[in-house]
Amino acid sequence: MFCIELWKDILYNIAMPSSTDAEIKAIIAKIRMLCAGPFSPEAEAELRKLALDLRILISQHVKMAKTSLGTIGAAINEHDPGTEPK
Repeated sequence: MFCIELWKDILYNIAMPSSTDAEIKAIIAKIRMLCAGPFSPEAEAELRKLALDLRILISQHVKMAKTSLGTIGAAINEHDPGTEPK
């Protein structure tokens, strides 16, 4: 029973987009919009700002994913302590 509940939680977390996913998509949409228009110094400055914001969000996203995977691994090891992590 525990294993079924654990996998339901894992699948739910995978299926639901994280807050960083939505923010990353929003920044990409802004970048596409700016790239479709005329190039100006203001557009270049905005693109550089968005690129920095995107780098920061991707870094946060990766950190959250690593933490999540660590938590899942700990839960699996707690349930089945004889299993070696790969």
